[in-house]
Amino acid sequence: MSENLLKIAVLMSQADMHTRGIFAGITRYARPLRAWQFHLGLPDARIVSDLRKWKPHGMIATLPQAKLEKRFATLGIPMVNCSSNLRSDTVHRVITDNDAVGQLAATYLLSRGYEHLAFCGESGMGASDDRFAAYRKHVPGKVHYFVDAHAQQQVGEVGWRVSDQDRQLRQWLMDLPKPAGILACHDPMAMVLLEVCRQLQINVPGELAILGVDDDAMLCQMAYPTLSSIRMAHERIGFEAARLLDQLLVEPQMDKQCIRIGPLCVVTRQSTDALASDDRLVGAAVRYIQEHADQPIRVSDVVEQTSVSRRNLEMRFEAALGKSILDVIQQAHVDLASQLLSSTQMSIEQIALASGFNSRERFSAVFREQTGQTPGSFRSKPH
Repeated sequence: MSENLLKIAVLMSQADMHTRGIFAGITRYARPLRAWQFHLGLPDARIVSDLRKWKPHGMIATLPQAKLEKRFATLGIPMVNCSSNLRSDTVHRVITDNDAVGQLAATYLLSRGYEHLAFCGESGMGASDDRFAAYRKHVPGKVHYFVDAHAQQQVGEVGWRVSDQDRQLRQWLMDLPKPAGILACHDPMAMVLLEVCRQLQINVPGELAILGVDDDAMLCQMAYPTLSSIRMAHERIGFEAARLLDQLLVEPQMDKQCIRIGPLCVVTRQSTDALASDDRLVGAAVRYIQEHADQPIRVSDVVEQTSVSRRNLEMRFEAALGKSILDVIQQAHVDLASQLLSSTQMSIEQIALASGFNSRERFSAVFREQTGQTPGSFRSKPH
């Protein structure tokens, strides 16, 4: 090893998507430098003595507790904390913009027609509190709130299990006015909600739509129904943390910074793949649209599934959803296309056909009208 290498301690769990993404961003920044030697470890106070012997030049960590942050600060080296669970201005931070997460969730669920919105959080988790505060601020009306379900979460051969003793969560879900949209503070909490709904025979998304945070692909695809989630810019957090640390290595006395990184988008899957409506005929028509989003359906196709005239159905769509039938058809096509752009290597032409469009040109025009960007620019962004 060259004596010119800078020793950088990276202290975070590698067991979840959030921290794996941060580490990917750190390495993406550091790779061109070819000047950093990493020491990987867990954010545990017991390794402070080991770090004193290794003598790192700087550190990037996820430290969720003030006492832990203070313990590592005794090393006297430049440090960047990437945990958004701790409200602190004692060290430099690059964290998730939880205000933006709450706002995006509220906008998304409201746009799908839900008048009743709810939030399920985790006690003692700063990020959960911040997401709820922003979510509530952007909801015109009451937000039904439940915190700290004390659910026993584990992944086993039969999926996610919830303790039979968790009666409060069960009662809360049964008592919610329906249809309702729920924001869970993170994907594991959303998985618990899905399991309890299954046990209670509450239809998801027909009665309750459930939205997670982090878009952990393994969890979201494993869920039944598959879980919609807010995709976070974890890799960018790591990249910006590494860039900030690089500056601190040159100028260690620079003023404390807190850089907030917003979410990327909502990835719609089955758990929110319905538009809320008290009109059962409209609900049935919407389900038909969503089930045939991969086909070039027309407004007349939807009308044929009902027993009313086109004018009557258009008026009922407008009254129930504030959208035309064509608006809902195009939204379903674009939601499907967005998933394919994010998760497959299919060509734009292939995705156009697979999401119900007759041509790439029509696909591009509708996608840009709905999202404000072209399919190509959407795909080029980190997702």
